[in-house]
Amino acid sequence: MDMFSSLKSMLSDADDTTKRHLRCPAADKPHIGELKERLGSFAPYDYNTAQVYRYRKMYGVNVGSMFCLEPWISTEIYKPYTEGKENPPESEGDLIECMGSEAKQKMEAHWESWIQRGDFERMASIGINTVRLPIGWWVLGPGFTQGLYEKHAEVYRNALFYLGRVLRWAEEFQIGVLLDIHAIPGGQNNDSHSGITGKPLFYQNSACQELTLQCYSALTMLVSDITHVVGLQIINEPLDDPMLEGFYYRAIQTIRAISRSLPIYIGDAWSTEKYAKFTGNMLVQFGMIVLDTHRYWVFMPREQQERVPELARKLWEDVKPELERYNADARGNLIIGEYSAVLANPSFEGEDPAKCMGDFVRHQMAAFEQVSAGTFYWTWRLQYDSWFWSFQYSLDQGVVPPEYFPFAWRKDNDQRSDVARMAEENRVEWRDRRLNGHSEYWSSQGGEYRFDLFAAGFDMGLSAAIFFYTKLDMPSKIGFVQQLASEHARHHVATHGGEQWQWEYEHGFSEAQQEFEAFTTAKNKK
Repeated sequence: MDMFSSLKSMLSDADDTTKRHLRCPAADKPHIGELKERLGSFAPYDYNTAQVYRYRKMYGVNVGSMFCLEPWISTEIYKPYTEGKENPPESEGDLIECMGSEAKQKMEAHWESWIQRGDFERMASIGINTVRLPIGWWVLGPGFTQGLYEKHAEVYRNALFYLGRVLRWAEEFQIGVLLDIHAIPGGQNNDSHSGITGKPLFYQNSACQELTLQCYSALTMLVSDITHVVGLQIINEPLDDPMLEGFYYRAIQTIRAISRSLPIYIGDAWSTEKYAKFTGNMLVQFGMIVLDTHRYWVFMPREQQERVPELARKLWEDVKPELERYNADARGNLIIGEYSAVLANPSFEGEDPAKCMGDFVRHQMAAFEQVSAGTFYWTWRLQYDSWFWSFQYSLDQGVVPPEYFPFAWRKDNDQRSDVARMAEENRVEWRDRRLNGHSEYWSSQGGEYRFDLFAAGFDMGLSAAIFFYTKLDMPSKIGFVQQLASEHARHHVATHGGEQWQWEYEHGFSEAQQEFEAFTTAKNKK
């Protein structure tokens, strides 16, 4: 079933011939073919399947401290250089400087052992369908390094091989990958996960900015035709510097010159309202742009003193309405790229910490489900899985639910086929009922309308919902509904006319999702 053939000409990436001859932007950079050889091969790009990975609701987890190290997560590799030291290394740059000639061997041992195939098997078994994979820009290796990383460029010559291995494990278990550039040249914030220690240099250094754009180009060429790569996140937790919006615009242009369809994720710089509006404006011109915001409840002094009932009240009464507004400004393209069960000690003092954090994380999951297209727990593992920052520890302690797939849709293919068949049998009845309600309301308002566009949108929306539900081993529902509806609507009105009534097509598409989800959930609860 060529579900998305109508969009291919509008959103297709550069053709294979063009890609084979593309070079990275600077003359001293490796040929893209060399980088692809290091990364390794993947199944041929499947446009239709890629749409499911990219547009479905994402139930995810971060794989932190594999390709962008943090000492509190991967403690063993830091230990020889921290114990008894007055100035222990914090960032990965500090660490490789301490390692000296041993750096290549030790880093490759870390990449070899930190995540295994079994991790992805376990993720898939509980319903995780996407991972956010933080990387430092230096994984591109020699030709893309700078500062301390240039001095130790050979350390990263084989990094893409290990990255490719992780991508293939995810591919095997039908887990999407959001490639998150967690550190950019010069550093984007004051935290060690930016790759350097000290004041960030990126915002005032044009050389850092140009190298960052070159990295975006190279990574886009590497992953835009990998079916299960759901997007490229271009900066993690940036500062809201005055130059950031302009740089985002340049970055988006750079990526779109290579790929018209690879989703681009941006960080909200802790100014969610501002960048939600920016996202909404950008996606009109540049296609799928997604805003990433992070939500934690352990760092602010006031929240550190509040108990779970009060935190839950704030979540539902204050935070959720805010996120609803931001999601609307971003036209439905908002994700929670990092969140956690972890609370400060005073929030659960005298009570069972697992129960308290389990209660609160379920509140978060329920609230975020209503206001975002996806969520990603921070993080999959710690060196010693003994606290709730570790998803695996939280899972073992019953803090996160054993089925992380938070809606009652059957995984069994035969049952899904039956539900899909029944939905198809109900198509005309559902469409006519929704169309009658739509036309009656708007006819009463006066004016001119194109109700045929609503009907066309409903039909496409239902077909898309069924396709997402049945295409992969794990059922999927559309998460970026407004984005997908808009793309189909633009193509439809370009062919059939009625641009001023495009909203009717989008409305019909969205109502089909509501109809299908209600029907499917009801059937699967029986």
